[in-house]
Amino acid sequence: MPLRLDRKRLDAAGVAEHFESLATTAQAIEIRFKDDETTHSDAAATELAEAARRLCAGEVLAVQIRFYQDDAWWCDTVIRRGDSYRLVRMRQG
Repeated sequence: MPLRLDRKRLDAAGVAEHFESLATTAQAIEIRFKDDETTHSDAAATELAEAARRLCAGEVLAVQIRFYQDDAWWCDTVIRRGDSYRLVRMRQG
């Protein structure tokens, strides 16, 4: 199956809505944080709502979420850019 990549711009409300949607529809969720341009965290034991809060509060630069949904593995990365956010979704091969 070919690699699938989707990009989307979100506002803070869109981030909260996206994370809430994943919380109800995705399985085997793994969350990682990017605190700055150079560091990544290990998998974090946190809820999606807390991850959205930290991202929107500016406590982290990005949140990466790996999950299983619709018979496939996915990776969503949500990056803060000023007052807006960029969602990059990639289907894992």
